[in-house]
Amino acid sequence: MDTTRSSRDQILDAAESMFSSRGYADVTISQVCQASGLPVGSIYHHFTNKFGLLSAVVDRASTLFFDELPAVEELGGTDPLDRLGAYYDRAAEVMRDGVPFMRLMFLLQLQEDKDGKIAPLVHEARRRVRDELAAAIEPVARECGAPDAEELAEELAELTVSFTAGLVVFAENGAGGVAMGMRRLRQFVLMTIRESAAGRSVATTP
Repeated sequence: MDTTRSSRDQILDAAESMFSSRGYADVTISQVCQASGLPVGSIYHHFTNKFGLLSAVVDRASTLFFDELPAVEELGGTDPLDRLGAYYDRAAEVMRDGVPFMRLMFLLQLQEDKDGKIAPLVHEARRRVRDELAAAIEPVARECGAPDAEELAEELAELTVSFTAGLVVFAENGAGGVAMGMRRLRQFVLMTIRESAAGRSVATTP
């Protein structure tokens, strides 16, 4: 058994849960230790300080999210929009497990950033997610014949990131509200690509 990895993940699980429910500033290393059931030395063995712990939480969650998603081209069906729709459906399922992390990202944007470290961390996490989404959307938009497929993919990726960020914080009925919102977002993204390919203008919000 890899005890080093398991203890690290145990710490990250505790930190993500506490940061997302109480905010980064209001959580101490000693509280994370207590929640994880591990001594302080274990945390400093893996992470330099509390910000290093936060950075690791953000990096792990971002990586795990996309590890759970298949490549669009791997999804069944010959219609590219059907494949992209299936991709968004799978993303909605993954989001149910990722709600705490997405709430954390929302809270970090409200966090007072005295050292100027948090804003770049959030920006980089958003950029990473946006780029991954754009890379999934662009080939579909191009295959459908949408003009400026790359630009359209970037716009839809940014919309997806912003919409889902608000969705997990404000959606009512918990996971049910998130699922409903993601279905609406999915429909809008597919409609936008379809109408762009047909040469029609569309609204900019779902």
